[in-house]
Amino acid sequence: MTNSTYDLSSTINQKYRYNTRGKTPTQINRELREKGVQGFVIKVSSNKVVMKVLEEHKQSNRACMR
Repeated sequence: MTNSTYDLSSTINQKYRYNTRGKTPTQINRELREKGVQGFVIKVSSNKVVMKVLEEHKQSNRACMR
């Protein structure tokens, strides 16, 4: 597992629809990384996730979530 750090001033909050029922934020973060999504989970609700992502990863993350 790679350890990456982000300068928070260069990140944006991005929302994704994802079924999160019965899962911890750590489990969700692991599943999204396996799908190829880059970023860090900061907020979870029943059917969406808010992540901190770099601006340049925004489009590639959207493609991974399709």
